[in-house]
Amino acid sequence: MKLFKLIPIVIAGLVISSCKSDLTDLENLGVQTTDVYFNDPLNALEGLSSCYAATMDDEFFVYGDILSDDAVKGGGGASDWVDREYLRSFTANSGNGGSGGTWSLMYRTIVRSNEVINTLPTVTFDEELRDRIIAEAKFLRANAYSKLVVLFGGVPLITEDLSVSDVLVPRSPVSDIYAFIKKDLDEAIAVLPEKSGYGSADMGRATKGAARMLKVRVLLQETSYNYNSVLAASSEYTVDVTSLWEEVYTQTSAIINSGEYSLAINYATIFEKEGENNIESIFEIQHLQTSNEWGESVGNKTIVQMGNRDDWGWSFNLPTDLLYNTYSATDPRLLSTIYGEEFGVLYGVEQIWDKQNWIKTDVSTKDFVTKSRLNRKYALAKEDRASAHNNQSVNKRVMRYAEVLLTHAEASYYKGLEGDARAYVNMVRKRAEDSTMPLGSALGQTSGYTYDSFSGASVPDITSVGTALLADIWKERRMELAMEGIRYFDIIRTGRIDLLPYEENYTSHDGLLPLPVGDVNSFGLTQNKNY
Repeated sequence: MKLFKLIPIVIAGLVISSCKSDLTDLENLGVQTTDVYFNDPLNALEGLSSCYAATMDDEFFVYGDILSDDAVKGGGGASDWVDREYLRSFTANSGNGGSGGTWSLMYRTIVRSNEVINTLPTVTFDEELRDRIIAEAKFLRANAYSKLVVLFGGVPLITEDLSVSDVLVPRSPVSDIYAFIKKDLDEAIAVLPEKSGYGSADMGRATKGAARMLKVRVLLQETSYNYNSVLAASSEYTVDVTSLWEEVYTQTSAIINSGEYSLAINYATIFEKEGENNIESIFEIQHLQTSNEWGESVGNKTIVQMGNRDDWGWSFNLPTDLLYNTYSATDPRLLSTIYGEEFGVLYGVEQIWDKQNWIKTDVSTKDFVTKSRLNRKYALAKEDRASAHNNQSVNKRVMRYAEVLLTHAEASYYKGLEGDARAYVNMVRKRAEDSTMPLGSALGQTSGYTYDSFSGASVPDITSVGTALLADIWKERRMELAMEGIRYFDIIRTGRIDLLPYEENYTSHDGLLPLPVGDVNSFGLTQNKNY
């Protein structure tokens, strides 16, 4: 199912007639309350769809890629979408449109999810459907809070329906936010069906595997308060890192043993149309080249941002030299991750684009780009591009099985199971070696694209031990999951903040972004350090 409908939570209904003689006895004429509205299962599903719809504008790459050493902002120049550069350098102010937009988007998801979660327990339709809808909403609410806490720290913990009388909503401690997220996810895991439990018409819904993997990501974030010196020093949150890794191991084991997922045979297919919702997909945000009934775009708004400026796109999120040089020339994943001038061809057309000249010589090598390289994972052939740039029918890949395997490898390492850790990493590397060139790699092949063989592919097994093994696991995560919005969060959770482009600025702000000035003033919130 392509989930895209957006509905108001309180519905203006039909005017109800009454035989009462005293008009003061009439209750909310002309308004259908949520209790009544959601008692219809179709309406309840519509309400849930509005929660999914609120996730659609999540610009994953702004934080996961651009804030890391894997990408620079890009665009048409230094001033193009400059708010993103301020976020990257940790010099944003409380009026920053990027962080403010993310804050609003996540709370929009939370408020809509709360309405579903708090209203549905009283409905009288099928209990199994009711409980599943609530569980899906808890997954989405947990996902929103997981984004807020890692970017902003302690935030207002809103669990009840808001009214105009709610003026002061204080920030909750980080520990309370994490406890709440994990409670939501545990309750979702207990109820949600596996991926195979849904029919094709329900493609894209939260599953048991997705809830487990989101909990894994949250547990990884929690380890930050042990490994990241900035977060450990600035937060009162103390974690039992051994217990966290044990739970990561348990949850990833459950996903692996479920039999619901496996690696796609060919890495090059994952981000093509045929790769949407494939055997490796754990969770994707579904998009369509259309508008909903209120005229709102429900297509993917981020794809055009990463395209070539001389061809179709806006050239944001440009891969750095550091990312490019992480791969060996014999690793097929390189060509399926990065394209540009030195690779020559994309969908049969030569890629020669050096007019932008993103050479940076006045900053550290962590911010260095010498070629016109772009993100291949979300590149589109001309015939697949919608006429409205911000309305592409391309799903955002949020969680993949490869991430599960690599996270399980890391948890195995921390449990002292080094042999298992190497085995799971090498599963991912073996798939990489057996993969092909990406579609459209042959000059002049402008239609009928084929997956041509990758001559000389070699991604040998890792054999490292000890801390070298841990470094190899981290490196494998970087190469396998590059440009998927994960790198920054891996850096900060592992405490390798020296890899950040602006380490000193990150440290001076306790690793957090500014809260929006409007909500700081309206709700009496304490602003983050040095903003």
